[in-house]
Amino acid sequence: MTAARRRGGCGRAVGLLAGLVVLFALASGALWFLRSRPPAPSPVVPPAPRATPSPSPAVAPSRAATPRPATVPADFEPARGSGRGAIAVVIDDVGNADGSLERLARLDGPLAIAVLPDAPRAREAAALAKQKGWDLLVHLPMEGARGPAEPQTISSGDEDAQIVWRVARAIDRVPGASGLNNHQGSLATADRRVVRAVLSVVRERGLFFLDSRTSAASVAAEEARALGLATIPRDVFLDDARAEAAAEGGAPEVLSAAWSRALALAASRGHAVVIGHPSASTVDFLAVSLPALEGRGVLRVKVSELVD
Repeated sequence: MTAARRRGGCGRAVGLLAGLVVLFALASGALWFLRSRPPAPSPVVPPAPRATPSPSPAVAPSRAATPRPATVPADFEPARGSGRGAIAVVIDDVGNADGSLERLARLDGPLAIAVLPDAPRAREAAALAKQKGWDLLVHLPMEGARGPAEPQTISSGDEDAQIVWRVARAIDRVPGASGLNNHQGSLATADRRVVRAVLSVVRERGLFFLDSRTSAASVAAEEARALGLATIPRDVFLDDARAEAAAEGGAPEVLSAAWSRALALAASRGHAVVIGHPSASTVDFLAVSLPALEGRGVLRVKVSELVD
């Protein structure tokens, strides 16, 4: 009886195991069948009808951007027909009581005036520059080969401490100046010791330096670059009293010829720095020639925008 029960129980266990095997086989087959069926196709949705676009108003073609000279700052807005470079005009010897400030007040637009520190109207000149938004430079008297010396002229015979004092004094007498250039100075600007003493103060005061280049022997621009100063040399002298006296056509002939040289240089190199003086003939010439630059495609800039 006990043995029979054991045989019966064993049989039921074997049967149950066989059933589980069959169920597993059926489930595996169903799963394989479902995976092997191709996916049902997605319903085809017909495309929405295309709307007919309304006619748009005609748009004028945009003008191509005119290339700027490589040496001109990138934030300049070119004048009409630009591509002929930029010109910066500096007026030297400003501040004398000769009616020059009243003449200069007629001019507008970018300009720079270089003020003699001991001129009787130096502070009035500084105020005019501020009012007009012009560059203001200290026109520092330096020893030249000829011509009368201005008060406190810096010479090769001065010691470094005296040069430093004189330069600092000159800057203080032209309030608001952002730059400095030499008045005369054909001898002093050729002396490296003197130039370094001058430029040490210019750098300390945070000014830029314009080399007036009154002599081909000037080392001022070279020394300024060596000191890391923002600097630029003069390119063209607009007026010259001796040349005007010798020219058959007088001042108009000399001014026109110099202006043509400046325009040619600006077109070929990208910019030109022009120095003139506040005589009636020069101011009258600039009053006509400066506004005409835009029509010729030449940019008018301040010299401070060209220093590097």
